[in-house]
Amino acid sequence: MKKGIILYVVQGKEDVPLKTGGELAQTAKSLGVTKVFVASSEEEATYGWMFLITRGIQQVLFMSVGYNAAEDRFETLGAPLRLCG
Repeated sequence: MKKGIILYVVQGKEDVPLKTGGELAQTAKSLGVTKVFVASSEEEATYGWMFLITRGIQQVLFMSVGYNAAEDRFETLGAPLRLCG
Protein backbone atom coordinates (compact mmCIF):
# COMPACT_ATOMS: atom_id res chain seq x y z
CA MET A 1 0.00 0.00 0.00
CA LYS A 2 1.36 3.41 -0.95
CA LYS A 3 1.38 5.93 1.89
CA GLY A 4 1.62 9.69 1.75
CA ILE A 5 1.77 12.39 4.39
CA ILE A 6 0.80 16.04 4.56
CA LEU A 7 3.16 18.03 6.77
CA TYR A 8 1.15 21.01 8.00
CA VAL A 9 3.62 23.67 9.10
CA VAL A 10 2.25 25.61 12.09
CA GLN A 11 5.52 27.07 13.43
CA GLY A 12 8.17 28.71 11.28
CA LYS A 13 5.93 28.99 8.19
CA GLU A 14 7.79 32.02 6.92
CA ASP A 15 11.15 30.20 7.02
CA VAL A 16 10.21 27.08 5.02
CA PRO A 17 12.20 27.05 1.76
CA LEU A 18 10.87 25.49 -1.42
CA LYS A 19 12.03 21.89 -1.26
CA THR A 20 13.20 20.01 -4.35
CA GLY A 21 11.87 16.61 -5.25
CA GLY A 22 15.05 14.96 -3.99
CA GLU A 23 14.84 16.67 -0.62
CA LEU A 24 11.19 15.67 -0.21
CA ALA A 25 12.03 12.11 -1.27
CA GLN A 26 14.61 11.97 1.51
CA THR A 27 12.02 13.29 3.99
CA ALA A 28 9.51 10.70 2.77
CA LYS A 29 12.02 7.90 3.21
CA SER A 30 12.79 9.01 6.78
CA LEU A 31 9.05 9.03 7.59
CA GLY A 32 8.40 5.65 5.95
CA VAL A 33 6.04 6.99 3.28
CA THR A 34 6.03 7.21 -0.51
CA LYS A 35 5.19 10.92 -0.95
CA VAL A 36 5.28 14.08 1.16
CA PHE A 37 3.27 17.26 0.66
CA VAL A 38 4.19 20.37 2.66
CA ALA A 39 1.32 22.75 3.46
CA SER A 40 1.28 26.03 5.35
CA SER A 41 -2.46 26.82 5.14
CA GLU A 42 -5.73 24.92 5.35
CA GLU A 43 -6.30 25.40 1.61
CA GLU A 44 -2.89 23.92 0.81
CA ALA A 45 -3.58 20.95 3.11
CA THR A 46 -6.86 20.25 1.30
CA TYR A 47 -5.12 20.56 -2.07
CA GLY A 48 -2.37 18.24 -0.82
CA TRP A 49 -4.92 15.60 0.15
CA MET A 50 -6.39 15.58 -3.36
CA PHE A 51 -2.91 15.78 -4.91
CA LEU A 52 -1.79 12.64 -3.08
CA ILE A 53 -4.95 10.68 -3.87
CA THR A 54 -4.76 11.53 -7.58
CA ARG A 55 -1.12 10.35 -7.60
CA GLY A 56 -2.12 6.84 -6.49
CA ILE A 57 -1.57 7.16 -2.75
CA GLN A 58 -3.93 4.82 -0.89
CA GLN A 59 -3.29 5.96 2.70
CA VAL A 60 -2.99 9.67 3.51
CA LEU A 61 -1.65 10.84 6.86
CA PHE A 62 -1.65 14.38 8.29
CA MET A 63 0.85 15.71 10.81
CA SER A 64 1.40 19.13 12.38
CA VAL A 65 5.05 20.16 12.29
CA GLY A 66 7.28 23.09 13.05
CA TYR A 67 10.16 24.11 10.83
CA ASN A 68 13.57 24.68 12.43
CA ALA A 69 15.44 26.99 10.04
CA ALA A 70 18.74 26.70 11.93
CA GLU A 71 18.84 22.93 11.42
CA ASP A 72 16.84 22.95 8.14
CA ARG A 73 14.43 20.26 9.31
CA PHE A 74 10.85 19.63 10.32
CA GLU A 75 10.01 18.89 13.96
CA THR A 76 6.87 16.91 14.77
CA LEU A 77 4.31 18.54 17.03
CA GLY A 78 2.02 15.55 17.42
CA ALA A 79 1.17 12.09 16.20
CA PRO A 80 0.11 11.53 12.58
CA LEU A 81 -3.62 11.44 11.92
CA ARG A 82 -4.95 9.11 9.21
CA LEU A 83 -7.20 11.01 6.78
CA CYS A 84 -8.04 8.04 4.57
CA GLY A 85 -6.97 4.50 3.74
